[in-house]
Amino acid sequence: MDFAGETVRVLHVDDNSDLVDVTATVLEHEDDRLCVETATNVDAAMERLSVERFDCIVSDYDMPDQNGIEFLETVREGHGDLPFILYTGKGSEEIASDAISAGVTDYLQKGSGTEQYKLLANRICNAVGASRSRRELDERTRRLESLISSLPGMVYRRPNASGWPMETVEGEIESLTGYTAADFETGEVVWGDDVLHPEDCDRIWETVQDALAAQGEFEVTYRIITADGIEKWMWEHGHRVPVAADEPDALEGFVMDITDLRERERKLERYKRMVNTMPESACIYDTAGRFELVNQYLASFYGTTREELEGEPSSLLPKIRSEYEGDPYQDLIDGERDELRGEVSGEFPGHGYEVLEYRLTPLVIDGTVEGVVSVTREVTEQREHETEIARQRSILKAQQEAVIDGILVVDEDDTIVSYNERFVDMWDIPRDIVERGDEEVALEWAMEQVAEPEAFRVDVEALYERPEMTARDELELADGRVFDRYTAPVVAEDGTRFGRLWTFRDITDLTEQKRELAQQNERLEEFVSVVSHDLQNPLQVARSRLMLAREECDSEHLDSMDNALQRMNDIADDVLRLAREGVDIGMTEPVDLRETSDAAWTIVADGDEAAELRYVADENREWIAEADSDRLSGLFENLFGNAIEHGGPGVTVSVGLLDDGTGFYVSDDGPGIPADKREKVFEAGYSTAEDGTGFGLRIARQIAEVHGWEIHVTDSEGGGARFEITGVEFPE
Repeated sequence: MDFAGETVRVLHVDDNSDLVDVTATVLEHEDDRLCVETATNVDAAMERLSVERFDCIVSDYDMPDQNGIEFLETVREGHGDLPFILYTGKGSEEIASDAISAGVTDYLQKGSGTEQYKLLANRICNAVGASRSRRELDERTRRLESLISSLPGMVYRRPNASGWPMETVEGEIESLTGYTAADFETGEVVWGDDVLHPEDCDRIWETVQDALAAQGEFEVTYRIITADGIEKWMWEHGHRVPVAADEPDALEGFVMDITDLRERERKLERYKRMVNTMPESACIYDTAGRFELVNQYLASFYGTTREELEGEPSSLLPKIRSEYEGDPYQDLIDGERDELRGEVSGEFPGHGYEVLEYRLTPLVIDGTVEGVVSVTREVTEQREHETEIARQRSILKAQQEAVIDGILVVDEDDTIVSYNERFVDMWDIPRDIVERGDEEVALEWAMEQVAEPEAFRVDVEALYERPEMTARDELELADGRVFDRYTAPVVAEDGTRFGRLWTFRDITDLTEQKRELAQQNERLEEFVSVVSHDLQNPLQVARSRLMLAREECDSEHLDSMDNALQRMNDIADDVLRLAREGVDIGMTEPVDLRETSDAAWTIVADGDEAAELRYVADENREWIAEADSDRLSGLFENLFGNAIEHGGPGVTVSVGLLDDGTGFYVSDDGPGIPADKREKVFEAGYSTAEDGTGFGLRIARQIAEVHGWEIHVTDSEGGGARFEITGVEFPE
């Protein structure tokens, strides 16, 4: 609306006094039509509204006594549709939604630049302009209704000349056109030039002239543009009237506004198009059950046209009737039923087996049932899909109940959507809590069960704040039990997150076993240290005495004693190594097999220059394995030592990767190991060499087992022994 020169009085309400003063100053600077008054609380604002007239209110949202929306509701109660703009620094979709629901005129967030004030000034002017326009329109409508009660249009007399200037007009001229009768009668406004829609001028002129020539009267519909720029539809009926011979033809007629009628016709046409484009079958049956009116979808379902289908009996009604006792369709006709709803399945012409969902209601006109309205929908695929979903849910539920873990699934709204009985039993949680679905209540219950409630809550909340995070840890309960807790997001193939999965496994016994094993390992380590000390001391004394004895006498028994002492020393070393290798491995890491075996070979083959180490290379594979590097070195040392001990001088040892990718092997070209001896060689103390201790291969197996690997012996390509280590993890 153009209200140039008119003052717009604005009341700005904000609890920040500095801000309201600045805003008032800047707004009045942006638009000199604005006169801005201020209030720093709602009570002061309401007091001013009670004694002064304002064109618009601008209010903050977050205020101490009432928020902006509550203030808006108070204003609406006492001041109707006074323009109200919510101008706030606290914005959210929820606030905007509440503001719109409460009837706010406009919603604008505060900004730090002058552009935001310019935008606010513009919004104020637009809101006031729209409000004034509405008031003027309401007043115009009131006058129009008053005129319609006496004359539903206007009558005229005009010459049949270009532009159709009016001589006289009477009736509701101004409400129809926005112009006064004087505007037309003085010639200031010409009907054909200033009112008739430009696109309709030529068509209407030709239609009227043709009709006058044929029968002396005419009837036309056309559009006009009112003084306010509004487009309307008019219906006009006119005729030629006798005039003096020297005067131009004159026309008299009646013009009536049919805009509402045209709008109803347009709505009816849109409704028809909507019905005919529905992806559902819609029709009206007559009282005999024949198609009276059908939409395009239903005609397509039967493979025909609407015209051919109308008048034909329905193939659906007999199927529906067969599902009931009596005649439910007749009950609709007789007014004994308000609705008939359900599903029916069977063979339909051209479609085969289908499942249809239907709804039938009486067609009542002027209190009389004249037929039945029917809407049906094909749900065959939907029912099959629902059946498949039910089957999948049953399988999933069976899987949940079959596992030993407690399972809980929470959706993105923190609502429990799935759980198994194991979860209920493990947490001893009341069933009504999980069935209620409130995850917060379940969390409160769990906090009472754990040993460290606050730490438990912090961990859970941190995981919900990071919905993409996966985590695993151990959870200690107040009653001494220990749960292995695992959680991960529930993610669809397209990356959409649907919530979070929690699993709990009772590892109380396993934890106790680990604790006992650690204690055993500590005692074993203590035992090894004691044995090492107690064995080495007597052996050292014996060697010293033997050395002194050699100085005092020369006896063949001294060499035998020396060999025996050396044998005892070797056995003691291997026993201690065997004991130590039984302790759990430390941290594993990616280890280069060739570098580790090179270092082990340097230690074992020292002094045997004829022995050779070879690698069976595979250029397409990495020689990196996940292992404890120290233990892996001990494995190679024992296997290399066995090969040198039994293969003799010049033995060749080969290291390679297994073809199936499960591990690696160590082989030699020595005498090999007979098939019936292959398991015995891993027994402690078993050796085929006279000076062997029989502990080397036992240690090798023990190192493999603590890694979770397996070791087996077979024949090498050269006829010697081949030790295969499997179950090895090779990092990607």
